[in-house]
Amino acid sequence: MSDEIKTTAEKETHNPLPAGCEVLRLKECSDERGALTIAEQTDLPMNIERAFWIYSVAAGKTRGGHAHRTCSELLVAVVGTFKVEVTDGVNCQTVVLDTPNKALYIPPYAWCRLFEFSLGSVCLCLASEKYDATGYINDFDEYKKEVHAS
Repeated sequence: MSDEIKTTAEKETHNPLPAGCEVLRLKECSDERGALTIAEQTDLPMNIERAFWIYSVAAGKTRGGHAHRTCSELLVAVVGTFKVEVTDGVNCQTVVLDTPNKALYIPPYAWCRLFEFSLGSVCLCLASEKYDATGYINDFDEYKKEVHAS
């Protein structure tokens, strides 16, 4: 491998996102054999307890459409592209995930919706907690009430 590995994951500082969301550039190295992206615990804004991936999303379908009360997530477009809309209930912004070394950090109480998946795309999700259905807020009106009550 070449010595092109970045020393730490980098935060993109332009266009601040709502609800504490952040775009990160993960470590990457490449040579004539290909490329490798690295996500080490010390570079991430959260601990990882669970990993899952989303794929075979039919044209026009969306994923997400919820917020977590206590769980953080890191989304990566391992293959293909998709968009992620994040909001705090007032401000809203869309992030395009289109390269395997770009990650979107989504903290608790950030509402997100994934959409416009390219054909064959794969979204890797690293989560800070094991699955717990009671930790999800699936109704946007309920989300706004809960966020603005705290």
